[in-house]
Amino acid sequence: MQYCAAILFLCLALLMPAMVFGIDLANPQDYLNAFMRVRGDAEGGETLYFWTGSVYSIVPGEKRVELFGFEGYNLAKTVPGETGFQLLTREAAFFTDYRSGEILEKWRNPFTEKEVPVVQIWNDPVNQDLEFGSEMVPYAHQILPSTDLGDQLVFHMDIFPFYPSPLPRKEFGEFSQNDTYQAAEFFQFFTNKSDLLNPALKTVPVSITWNRISPWMPFMRMGDRPGNLVFVCRGQKLKGSFEALPKKIKDYVMANKPEFSSPPSEWSEPNETSWTYFRKLIEQGIIKQDE
Repeated sequence: MQYCAAILFLCLALLMPAMVFGIDLANPQDYLNAFMRVRGDAEGGETLYFWTGSVYSIVPGEKRVELFGFEGYNLAKTVPGETGFQLLTREAAFFTDYRSGEILEKWRNPFTEKEVPVVQIWNDPVNQDLEFGSEMVPYAHQILPSTDLGDQLVFHMDIFPFYPSPLPRKEFGEFSQNDTYQAAEFFQFFTNKSDLLNPALKTVPVSITWNRISPWMPFMRMGDRPGNLVFVCRGQKLKGSFEALPKKIKDYVMANKPEFSSPPSEWSEPNETSWTYFRKLIEQGIIKQDE
């Protein structure tokens, strides 16, 4: 009898997290809700991600060159739904001197030996619709894949954009490498499973990595020169909203685009990208071709 009682106690202990917290990550709806708490806030609050890293060149037959430091953030408001959620976000990121960390206004291109104005990344909006139809909820694990690392769970997304470039070469040859925008982006969100199993946490602590392989940035004025940029970054979800960012970032944003101190208040589309934003600057006459 004592042996049976001990076995029963052990079984209950192993099941205790799911029983106490009432969250089962094998359940698609619970899993989807867990990702909402990773990426956003289940109570509809604001969520701030901040990252830092480096930007390198990769040119066939040449050694890599460290071109920039890189710092950025995504500020999101979560709109929970019955079977998922929407994220209303703005995203800003800044090319810095990789030695001093200073946000760059001008930059001497080591490939062309020309000084060029730096165009920072001001993407507004960068909205995401993760409100699944009820028929799609059973596939949440496949749509939002993760890897179990023991005490941690890591959600990961491998994205390969491939679409007509907003800067076709016939019109924007100095700024555009190809008529097709082709890139690769790799996101990882690391969080403790104990936090995911705690329903009292409406948003959970997260560490991230973000890596991107992309064409040359338009402001580099590289034309169709062979090669790519490689962004290598890491970061975390910060507690609080815009005020939690480093002072250097806050001061720069408030001096240039103070609307980026808060997320959008309502859904809009299409999303902005660095390439569509750059095209707008050309069309507005802010950036001149063939200078």
